Amino acid sequence: MPWRFSTRPWTLALLLPLACKEPEAAAVQNRAQQAQAALAEGRAYISKGESAPAIAALRKAMTAAPESAEPLLLMAEAQRLAGNDGAAILALKQAKSLVGDDPALQRQLADLYLQDGHTQDALSTLIRLRDTGSLPDADVLKLARIQAREGQIDAAFKTLEAILRENPDDPEAKAVEAEILLLKGDELLAANLMDRLLAQDAGLTSARLLRARYFLNSGFPEMAEADLGAVQGPEAARTDVVTLRARVLLALSRPADAEAALRKLVEAEPRNAEALAWLAETVLAQGRVPDAQTLVDKALQLRPSLPRAQYVRGRVQEEQGDRRGAEESYRFALTAEPRFAAAHSRMWRLHLKAERKAEAQASLERLLTLGEASLEEKAALAGLYATLQTKVSQGLKLIDEALKREPDNAEYLRTKKALTALLPKPKKRSGPIIIRGGR
Repeated sequence: MPWRFSTRPWTLALLLPLACKEPEAAAVQNRAQQAQAALAEGRAYISKGESAPAIAALRKAMTAAPESAEPLLLMAEAQRLAGNDGAAILALKQAKSLVGDDPALQRQLADLYLQDGHTQDALSTLIRLRDTGSLPDADVLKLARIQAREGQIDAAFKTLEAILRENPDDPEAKAVEAEILLLKGDELLAANLMDRLLAQDAGLTSARLLRARYFLNSGFPEMAEADLGAVQGPEAARTDVVTLRARVLLALSRPADAEAALRKLVEAEPRNAEALAWLAETVLAQGRVPDAQTLVDKALQLRPSLPRAQYVRGRVQEEQGDRRGAEESYRFALTAEPRFAAAHSRMWRLHLKAERKAEAQASLERLLTLGEASLEEKAALAGLYATLQTKVSQGLKLIDEALKREPDNAEYLRTKKALTALLPKPKKRSGPIIIRGGR
């Protein structure tokens, strides 16, 4: 007799939960497959620089896998690519709620805070990581730089101390120390330290760039160009090196050379919005306003809140006679990056033309705090101090520095005279008057 399967009364009771679980498991597996497919699609679009389809794909992944942080991390990257730093920050915060205080995630969040102009939030995040020992040395140095540029000199030295205590001769840390000294106003100490660092290691790029900026802001663009010329190899093609070289070449009235250097960078990195914005500025310096506008539009399409692109758009608007539009563009740049020196440098001029002297003073003081004030701007600030009859001692220090370079400058001499007249007059001796005489 052939074997036959006979159903027992209790078999159905056991099979029923299994039958219910099979569709549930299949649904879970289906959602997981959908999430993986959407993630792969999102990654592919990000690699091609296509933010809109990447965001659409990652939204699908987030729906399919709502408890996974991976789609949120990629969404932050896609939103950053689209220039939506606020949305990128939100995505990272959502990811943080799923994975907790992951140090790598916190560092990404700090970077986005900086890009979006939320400097204090970035500082709070980095300080918390530093205090828990979760901040790599490179990020500790970045924190010290940010603190110094925000005028928190003592805090910057305290942050730097942790690295110098372990390795007193760390060259990168010493380069940051030189930058802090510059921002503090100790230019002689900073210059000596930069010279010593480069004598020990001529290939220390961080010190080269710092000294080049120092020379440029001090009115010695030729010396800045020489320092940049010493940067060789792959580092010479870095965006920060090429753009600083372009800035120096513009100061030397060689915009065509600056354009050539930037064209190479843009050819190598066609989606580099920072390089495109700098290229627009060099083109504008040669009077090609329509070409500059096209390049600015392309940069803003890639990164709508990029401060350099907003700034160059303002320069284009100034060339077109639209002063109000230019001021608005500079304000957009400063909203995105409150420490953006180039926009402050244009704003004080616009304030002064509009007779807004107090606002012009504030912009110039910000440049001075950032260590980005040129000799002309230091003299202009001293002139405002004389006009507004304030901060006389600081004004005299600034104008004396300018007069060392140009001792016969009539405007500087007038400013010196006006400030000197504001110094407190020595008090006359008082007391009884004794009249001596005889009969």
